Amino acid sequence: MKARLLSLLLALICACSGEPQAPAPAQAPAETRASSAEGERVQAFLAQYREQFFRGLPNATQAAALAPHLSPRLNGLLRDALAGQQAYKARYPSDKPPMIDGDIFSSLFEGASSGEIDAVEEADGHVAVRVKYTYSDPETHKVIETWPDRFLLIQDGSRWLIDDLEYLGGWDFAPRGRLSAALTETAALGK
Repeated sequence: MKARLLSLLLALICACSGEPQAPAPAQAPAETRASSAEGERVQAFLAQYREQFFRGLPNATQAAALAPHLSPRLNGLLRDALAGQQAYKARYPSDKPPMIDGDIFSSLFEGASSGEIDAVEEADGHVAVRVKYTYSDPETHKVIETWPDRFLLIQDGSRWLIDDLEYLGGWDFAPRGRLSAALTETAALGK
């Protein structure tokens, strides 16, 4: 952060003095890095998720495929939410239960067409992997929306596991908060 501020100050001094200056190389803040074991875990999860291609909560087979990438806590929340969803369907068969459709692993209901690791950083006691998503029209391939979301990871022994997802989409109907809160709310329907 100090190096960035110093670079900006130097650029301002040079600009005021009329001296030409070569552009300084862009540097990420010290707490942010573009690649890491944490980022590789998120990439592996996203590849597995795209392979499964489902909307709403995963069924037991889909959840088993994703489980190696997720923390025990998040796997349990997914299981509990599915039970809550099924209880809701049994209790109110003519109503549409929560988390039955839409992409639960990104801010956009339709899901992302592509995503790339934008940064890996420390946040709230977790390692956070920010993913920059893009959604493109399936027919024209024109980009409709871009947004970041942030996966929160914990270390389990020597491996990193996804423990939550923070929704960061900025449009009106984007989900807010964290995936864990939505799963907990859906799980409560079964109690």
